[in-house]
Amino acid sequence: MWAVCLFGLMGCVNESIPELPEKVTERLIQLLEDPQPDTRRTAALSLGKIGDPQSMTALVSALSDPDDEVRQLSAWALGVMPDSLSEQALVTLVQRLTDPSDSVKEAVVVALGRTTIPEEFMQVLTEAYTISTIPTQRTIIQALSHFEFPFSYSLYLQALESPDPLTRQTAIAGLGELGNRRGLPILRTYLIQDTSPGVRSEAAFRLGKLGNSSDVPALRQAKETDPTPNVHFWASWALAQIGQDT
Repeated sequence: MWAVCLFGLMGCVNESIPELPEKVTERLIQLLEDPQPDTRRTAALSLGKIGDPQSMTALVSALSDPDDEVRQLSAWALGVMPDSLSEQALVTLVQRLTDPSDSVKEAVVVALGRTTIPEEFMQVLTEAYTISTIPTQRTIIQALSHFEFPFSYSLYLQALESPDPLTRQTAIAGLGELGNRRGLPILRTYLIQDTSPGVRSEAAFRLGKLGNSSDVPALRQAKETDPTPNVHFWASWALAQIGQDT
């Protein structure tokens, strides 16, 4: 009796055959054109989790989707496969740095930061910066700060004139990442004169990374007179790095 029941139960099990990965990708690519935004969002998210380069062309097209979240998720998904991105994909990502949605721009910055994009693709940002809004200018500087392109130096100087503190702070960080010592006098100036504690702290940190004995007076001044504890901390740290912590 038990054997018959067990046999019957086993016979009732219907195991479905899993779809091949490429078939799943194909179906999700089709769903990127679904009329419902929620479906397109899920498709872009799923394609990013799969990371199949077969979806790259469709995801690049989805960067122009009317829905902000679809564009954001498509940028994120492309960032999952940085080593497989075509020139067209890289160029389109750079263009999306001027997207009207801040969340999309942030996703593009992260995606580009994972790539080894050629310098000439990013040089168009020099012109784009001058005609962009402050949030987009900030995004452009954030994107450039992931790389060490020589042309970025002049754009960082331009960004240091921005009324936006975060743009200035990112520009200071970018100068530090370039490792160009001709930027040291600029770092000293912004350590002492900038109105933003974030900018002054960043300048102190970068001087600790790049500086020398010529930077000690500015760092000591910041340590002794700056009203912000965070600036005191980084100025003290920088002096220790230079070997002038006493």
